[in-house]
Amino acid sequence: MLVVGAKSTSLLGDEVAAVALVLRLQSHGAGPGAVAALLTATMLPMLLLAGVVGRLVDRYDSRRLLVTSSVAQGAVCTGLAFVDSATAVLMLVAALGAGQAVNGGTWQALLPAIAGKDGLPRAVGLSQAGTTAAGIAAPAIGGLLTGVYGARVPLLVDAVTFLAVTAAGLLITTRRAAVPAQPGVRLHGGLHLVRTDPLLRMLLLLLGLFVTIGAMVNVVEVFLVRETLHASTTWYGIVGASFGVGLLAGSLAGGRLGGDRQLARAFVAAAAGLSLAIASMAAAPTVLWLLPASFAVGFANAVLNVALGSLVMGHAAPEQRGRVGAVLNGVASGTQLGAYALGATLAVALTPRQIFAVAGMCGLLAPAVLGRALIRAAGADTGGDADAALPYPAVAAVASQAANASKE
Repeated sequence: MLVVGAKSTSLLGDEVAAVALVLRLQSHGAGPGAVAALLTATMLPMLLLAGVVGRLVDRYDSRRLLVTSSVAQGAVCTGLAFVDSATAVLMLVAALGAGQAVNGGTWQALLPAIAGKDGLPRAVGLSQAGTTAAGIAAPAIGGLLTGVYGARVPLLVDAVTFLAVTAAGLLITTRRAAVPAQPGVRLHGGLHLVRTDPLLRMLLLLLGLFVTIGAMVNVVEVFLVRETLHASTTWYGIVGASFGVGLLAGSLAGGRLGGDRQLARAFVAAAAGLSLAIASMAAAPTVLWLLPASFAVGFANAVLNVALGSLVMGHAAPEQRGRVGAVLNGVASGTQLGAYALGATLAVALTPRQIFAVAGMCGLLAPAVLGRALIRAAGADTGGDADAALPYPAVAAVASQAANASKE
């Protein structure tokens, strides 16, 4: 719980600061290009530094990395509160992203050591639930603080939240010790580790696909709500809130899963459910239809994330988790950036309904083509009868189990 609390507090501060920075840009007359540059500066370090971060996390003491990166991020965020130059802001935001890449990668690799393999899904679910709750609360808090005090106070609040991460890094007794470099022994990068492991290779491929699908429809969702369905801005916010509630419920339900094969089945079920829900939004007759569909998208997305994170970090060898996790984060960031551009390009030729339909149909191909192979690869680690686990019968079983779990 200490880890979840620290990470959630830090994310809350980061999201509050992001809202403040966007509002400050808008108030200074900046356009959509400046906002896009800001978002890109935040995410790009995760992609460009994936290899470096992975090696750092696997080679150096986790406590030292957590404390150093948290203190550095607090200092950078304090600097952000007192600069107005667009160039300086982008440089500091990129530095903040680099610090987050190290900090997040260290927590990601440390969590399996704290929770153990059996407790990892619950830990990942709780962590995701905490960050989801922080993400839901942050826009309102950030908007309120910026409206009352301007952008400086929210940015300073974010700087203070890094103290919580620093304290957590010092208080947690579990740590990944430094591994000195051995002469003549090459430390393989995360991409090599993923390429040589069938399960990790499939999971990273599927991660890239579903991040692309999700980010692509995010680009046109506002146009589906506002222009196609002629709904108000309030309804757009309600649809987003429904997605957030689904994320929270799915995170808690996903945390109740256990065992590699059950996690793989859950991944397949969530992939199919997510794709069906996205496709159903393409046929929405009114905005009211989007509420249960958006909840279903959030729920399935959360279960998919918990299953994927637990499988990847539970399957990777302890001494390789930093490098594998860095590849995971790099794939997610890189495909998200590419998907934004893809969504904007498709929007020139296709309507929002058509883009949602294409995304949903593409998503359904993944569990149909790779579902059985994924379950077989996961079952190979436990010696189970993987051939008995067919993807589509598992969809109903896992959905029923998740629904029951969410009621308890």
